[in-house]
Amino acid sequence: MNLTSINVHWLILFVHLTSDNMVETTQFLKRGWEILNRHGPVALASRSLTFVIDLIKDGYYGQLAKQNSPIDYHGVSLPLDMPIFDNHIRRAFVTGLYEAEEVELIDEYVTGQYDLIDLGASTGFSTVYALNRLDEKSRTVAVEANPEMIDVVRTVRELNDANLSIEHAAYRPSRSEVTFHVHGKTVSGSTKEQGEREITVPAVSLTDLLSKYGIRDFVCLADIEGGEIDLFRHDMDILEDRCALLVVELHEIDGIAAESVQLLTDSAFELVDNVGDVYVYRNESLHR
Repeated sequence: MNLTSINVHWLILFVHLTSDNMVETTQFLKRGWEILNRHGPVALASRSLTFVIDLIKDGYYGQLAKQNSPIDYHGVSLPLDMPIFDNHIRRAFVTGLYEAEEVELIDEYVTGQYDLIDLGASTGFSTVYALNRLDEKSRTVAVEANPEMIDVVRTVRELNDANLSIEHAAYRPSRSEVTFHVHGKTVSGSTKEQGEREITVPAVSLTDLLSKYGIRDFVCLADIEGGEIDLFRHDMDILEDRCALLVVELHEIDGIAAESVQLLTDSAFELVDNVGDVYVYRNESLHR
């Protein structure tokens, strides 16, 4: 065994011992074995070193975030010491990368006397960030399927004295409940894409939300990991009638992004901007 091979083994062992996610570590080791067989030990050493450097950065920024929690992120106070956050997510907040595309587009386009529906609220950051740019009388609903995130959204609401309702459910029309896939990063999940484990959660439609919370003309944020296709297939008529602005992240899962773009192109909405996979569509008939 040469020196390079020894270093590779030590790097892999280090990753195995320092990772706080055993599933991701196992996947990394499996991928490492594939790289070793296809490209040799030098390639494996290089990629392993990059991975280890990222882990070290995650650890540094993660501890920084925990020690200074709650942190201020674009004017929203966030409890990053809560155990649901892993160091990779904490690092994204500290370095300004978390939902950076949404931040830029919300800054530019979300304003006015509208209510707000956030489908896939996750940490609640985007909900509060958008709410801060709307009228103080806006009715706001944060919809989140992952039960592990509900306490986070509640805490974010309290820290920011935000006037918003929390709906623990997944968006899915014509269903009372749905299978939800929790992903490796616990702040995310999907009704479309397989995850580490499956749970059953309540389902909610736009009609349900409008009726339950008395929502008037509204801004819609949607980051539901592929679930946006159901929004456009089944609730486009409601969107055209009541949604003034749509900020949506499109996910390339089995052609969903392309179909979503086509459905929106054929609707009353007009594309006004995008940053990466996040798009802003405006309903000119309601925009004021």
